[in-house]
Amino acid sequence: MDLADLASTKGVVLAELADPGSRVALDLVDELLQEALRAQDRAEGMPLSLQLGGAVTPVALDVLAYASMSSGTLGDAIKLLCQFEPYRLGFAQCELSEEGDDAVVTLQAQGSWPSLPLQIEAALAGWIEFGRWITGNVSHPRCIEFAHAADAPQARYEAFFHCPVLFERGRNAVHIDRQLLGHRLAASNPDVCRLMREEMQRRIERYARGEQFIVRMDRAIEACLSDGVLTLESVAQAMSLEPRQFRAQASAAGTSLTAAVDAVRQRLARQYLTGGVPLAEISQRLGYSEQSAFNRACVRWFGVSPGKWRADLA
Repeated sequence: MDLADLASTKGVVLAELADPGSRVALDLVDELLQEALRAQDRAEGMPLSLQLGGAVTPVALDVLAYASMSSGTLGDAIKLLCQFEPYRLGFAQCELSEEGDDAVVTLQAQGSWPSLPLQIEAALAGWIEFGRWITGNVSHPRCIEFAHAADAPQARYEAFFHCPVLFERGRNAVHIDRQLLGHRLAASNPDVCRLMREEMQRRIERYARGEQFIVRMDRAIEACLSDGVLTLESVAQAMSLEPRQFRAQASAAGTSLTAAVDAVRQRLARQYLTGGVPLAEISQRLGYSEQSAFNRACVRWFGVSPGKWRADLA
């Protein structure tokens, strides 16, 4: 895949992703994963989701990994994951509960991206891979549940997870032996764990500030689209910022004007198409100079033209 070309069209600089604190919009993640699925030969081999989950390492999880590794027990590490993983994933909430002899970690997804099932599978696969790593390969699951239907033969999933894998179960969950919650971790270190937790809290606070900026920016973009004047200067002015301040805060929030405008347009396009707004009017509302530009954007977002998308919805 030509990642550089895809990223550049979305205003993402690949070199910046070497920083584990960098973030990209979930819409871009979805587009990238859909492109990868189209390019993959799914006739044989491990599903892409499990390949992604299997590649999880402490480096990939960054500070969350080191805080987890230095926790006292596996149960402490899982509680930490449930607390902070939503900020890393960006699309889910996590919860630890006990059901009989099982400890169950559930993932409740939020959103409706086409690649969401793949991302959920990758997340659970990553949990299992990392759990095996920090416990010395003793934390094997009892079973895995997915709310969606299988995208590959069930045997391929069970070969990865080494346990029964159940689909269309109404939830996404990992079951382990409840007694494993008390398993002592070899790298347990209270001082390191405390420092890593403090660093995670600082990052979450920075993330929250970035989220607030993104909400304000999206509102400003919508207002500028409505006024028919969409430039960096106009968006910055709508947010009471100087252009240089806007660039700095957008960079700190892990986004750019190009990526944000595209995401807002995609969200509004879906809203207008569902609401029955005429195509020519949608194109005008979204600030496109020509109907053909809007058509091309829809093909890039949804894989089909706006007319076809609306017909499929009907």
